[in-house]
Amino acid sequence: MKLIKNAIYNLGGLGLPLVVAVFCIPVLIRELGEARFGLLTLIWAVVSYFGLFDLGLGRALTQLLAVAIAEKDEKRVRPLVATAIALMAVLGVFAGLLMALLASWGVGLIQSVPDRQETIDAVLWMALAMPAIVLTSGFRGVLEARHAFGIINAIRLPMGLFTFIGPVLVLIYGSARLDAIAGVLTAGRIVACAIHAWYALRNLPNGGGEFVPQRSLLKPLCVSGGWLTLSNIISPLMGYVDRFIIGGIISAAAVAYYTTPQEIVTKLWVVPAALTAVLFPTFSAQIASGFEGTRQLFGKAVYWIYLFLLPITAFLVVFANEILSIWINSEFSQHSANLLRVFSIGILLNCLAHIPLTLIQGMGKPKITTLIHLLELPCFLIIIWWLTTLYGPMGAAIAWCIRIVFDTLLLFIVCSHLQKWKISNFLNFRLTILIIVTAFAFSGFLFNSLEIRFAFIVFAISVSIIGVLKLLPRKYFNFTPF
Repeated sequence: MKLIKNAIYNLGGLGLPLVVAVFCIPVLIRELGEARFGLLTLIWAVVSYFGLFDLGLGRALTQLLAVAIAEKDEKRVRPLVATAIALMAVLGVFAGLLMALLASWGVGLIQSVPDRQETIDAVLWMALAMPAIVLTSGFRGVLEARHAFGIINAIRLPMGLFTFIGPVLVLIYGSARLDAIAGVLTAGRIVACAIHAWYALRNLPNGGGEFVPQRSLLKPLCVSGGWLTLSNIISPLMGYVDRFIIGGIISAAAVAYYTTPQEIVTKLWVVPAALTAVLFPTFSAQIASGFEGTRQLFGKAVYWIYLFLLPITAFLVVFANEILSIWINSEFSQHSANLLRVFSIGILLNCLAHIPLTLIQGMGKPKITTLIHLLELPCFLIIIWWLTTLYGPMGAAIAWCIRIVFDTLLLFIVCSHLQKWKISNFLNFRLTILIIVTAFAFSGFLFNSLEIRFAFIVFAISVSIIGVLKLLPRKYFNFTPF
């Protein structure tokens, strides 16, 4: 029950800001204009990407702390945290300097930029925030290892709200300038880092050794973090490169048409993220202690994510035109509705893939996920450039979805092999039914009648409810689809 409670905390901390985003994004598009809003999404993407300069140390720290605590090796805790934080501080400064040096060159690659200097200044502001962003991942890693998810989300929620409300307040009380928005967001990131640091240090166990960096701890951190780094560099690169290819080949306005529906569906990552943040230290501790229930926990996680997300993604596919017309406007919907459908189909699979990814990394084998991403990267870059050149934003969306399908299948196969699970456990009658149900629910967009389309959604929701009722007689999720 503690795992479920912590997952609910995470879902609230990650999900509630999205409700605010629904109201704020149309305001930002209207006040900034499509080109400036497209640039703002690119700046957000760059900041998220450069945040990976923690070199995977945040997650490596979570895993090593979880193992140390499970093995009752508490004297190792404080030196481990001190070593990781010192290293991440240096990396954060380096990331900020690199972003600042590349600002002018990067902005020059984008077509149809309204005000080049304003955009460069916005990037420079965010470069100033990079040390705080990198350090925050380390302090959050400490709190995750201690299962302090209530504290994490007490910080995450207001900061998540500020990410969207802050820019709107700048527009209302300041001006429609990207650099002013970036300055406000930078201040928020620094405050968030300070609060995370305060609570992380307070949650370290007593008697956990001296808070002094130790050279001997660099190797375990860097070995685990190094492979996580490569994976964390490559995976977001594949997630963001489509935006920059569209900006370079077409225009900044086309980026807005593409990223807005993408932002809608990728926010559904909060569902697996809420769960995997709890599962990662849990898997690590289970494997370290030889616990036998990992397979059952894995199955529950996959099945519950599917049940939760099928109705949502089906609704986005079936009512894509109506959603975008009401949310933005009908002209915007004409450009983006089909993109929203493609993204919604892909995101359901992608959210399921988070579970095998988390288990593989929890086993202490981030090298494997990195090799998978290294295999995917060149193929994806070739496909997305080719399809974007031929079909514009829709080509990029199709390439994105192709990669998601391949990535999901490969992660499940590899995870089954590592855990010595039979592939036949996946290829069963229940899986066949779930695939048919999913295809049926998504196909509702082919009908013009709102009533018929609504019936398809009701069907998808009913399947989810039936699935939940099937689970209830087994106390506290005592069911696995495998």
